[in-house]
Amino acid sequence: MTIQDLITEQKNRIRTLKYNDDVIIPYYEYPDMDSYYCWLEKVKRFLVINYPKDKHVEEFETISNESLWPDQQQKLLAILEAFAVLPQFIPQTKNLSKNISHSRESINVTTNINNSNSQSQHQEQSMAVDLFIEAIKDDLTGRQIKELKTVVAEADNNLEKARPEIIEKLKSFGTDVASNVVANLLTNPVIWSGL
Repeated sequence: MTIQDLITEQKNRIRTLKYNDDVIIPYYEYPDMDSYYCWLEKVKRFLVINYPKDKHVEEFETISNESLWPDQQQKLLAILEAFAVLPQFIPQTKNLSKNISHSRESINVTTNINNSNSQSQHQEQSMAVDLFIEAIKDDLTGRQIKELKTVVAEADNNLEKARPEIIEKLKSFGTDVASNVVANLLTNPVIWSGL
């Protein structure tokens, strides 16, 4: 596998990025998110193996943890294309003197661990939002989702202001609808394991 293979795969995929606005919280997605996640992990591994400690590897990691968005996807592709065109190593810009004390090194290690935890937490939150959206889409019809969007629009897109009307609208759909959404969430193995 070459960096050009990874670039070509993503160039073909980016064309399929779609905006999903049939939900309460719109988002971007690919038709096959599993292949995107697989590609993302292959790229991260490729960069770590071939460009260890290059400052743009960390930048790629940071950007890849942001919400899926066209500009975000273009930035990831641009970083890969930069590696392909100019593969020379660029060290991280942290200017550490040769006489760093052991305690200073410990602080840097702790910072990296916290950064990793933050990224992991962001991914878990993103997964939770995706699961919630799927539960809503499974139990509400397109018409019901549009009715909820109308309620929010009438409240000038102020979700706090729209909250009572959203609750009333959900009740008007029937008690089974709200119960089904909650049951769908609770029976998801990922959410259940977190309880």
